[in-house]
Amino acid sequence: MKFFPSAFVFFISAIGLIPAHADDPAPAVLVERASNTKPGMADVYVGRVAAVSTVKVEARVEGVLESQKFTDGGLVKKGDVLFQIEKDLYQASADKAQATLDGAKATALNGKINLDRQKQLLDRGDVSQAVYDSAEADYKADQAAVGQAQADLDTANINLGFTTITSPIDGRISDSPVDVGNLITSNTGVLATITSIDPIHVKFFISERDLILKRQEGLVSENSSTLDVKLQLSDGASYPASGKIDYISNEVETATDTVEMRAAFDNKEALLVPGQVVTVTFEDPNASEVVVVPQTAIQLDAKGHFVFVVGKDNVVERRDVTLGNQIGRDWVVSKGLQAGDPVVIQGLQKIHEGVKVSPTETQS
Repeated sequence: MKFFPSAFVFFISAIGLIPAHADDPAPAVLVERASNTKPGMADVYVGRVAAVSTVKVEARVEGVLESQKFTDGGLVKKGDVLFQIEKDLYQASADKAQATLDGAKATALNGKINLDRQKQLLDRGDVSQAVYDSAEADYKADQAAVGQAQADLDTANINLGFTTITSPIDGRISDSPVDVGNLITSNTGVLATITSIDPIHVKFFISERDLILKRQEGLVSENSSTLDVKLQLSDGASYPASGKIDYISNEVETATDTVEMRAAFDNKEALLVPGQVVTVTFEDPNASEVVVVPQTAIQLDAKGHFVFVVGKDNVVERRDVTLGNQIGRDWVVSKGLQAGDPVVIQGLQKIHEGVKVSPTETQS
């Protein structure tokens, strides 16, 4: 059997039995610092985004549609003008009703003057009680006419106001199926639909068993919860804001043995759209933080799990660790590491304990 000393020296050097040559360059490794995080819960649910409010805008008076004041699909504010219906006829009706009211008030004023005069004459005995009673009845009729005229004016002004259609809520508006120039009535149907977007709801179903467990743990009570609700969007990105549960159904869906729940979210950037499908998870904000490292850093040998940490002067140290649960791409380390420790995640095949390395830290 032939023996190659140089090859043997290279082999035992590589596995750490003898040191590498002093002139060898330090191996390049990629490191990432151990970090603190709050463990999420394993439960995952499919949710659907729903608007808090949905309003169907319809006409309440008849007339030609003169203008549309919004952009299809755009954002509108409460009070913004959406449509303008021709108002000339309604303005004329309001003016006529105002004139009728003015006339009725003048007649009533004259009736009051006559009634006062008849009262004076009655007190002196110059007219009979019947004459005074007739004057009093006329005055009351005049007052009733004023009331009727005021009601007619109010109605005319209301109808005039209906010619300007405004948004009742903040939200995003649909397109309109009715073009400007068409005659519309109260039977025309929906002119546009507005859905509120901030805040916004996400509805999902949780198993009856999961709900019971969370109630027993004190995490869920009637229509509220201490849990933070987290969302993942269809592209895999995490939604930046947490939500809070604001509704729990009072009955179980018998076909699926699930209970509907709803969470409210801020949606200032309008990332969530009604009808959108999202992934829902829970997080307990009161849970203690744990130390996590990427799973690529975890090594295993006969002694157990360990990681390589870049220590003083970039010299590699072995740290034996005790692992907890896996969270996504990370492992919880319950013992052996502290947050901030730089652990090697790439280049592990080139290093061993005691070797000096050239580390590059990941940008988090």
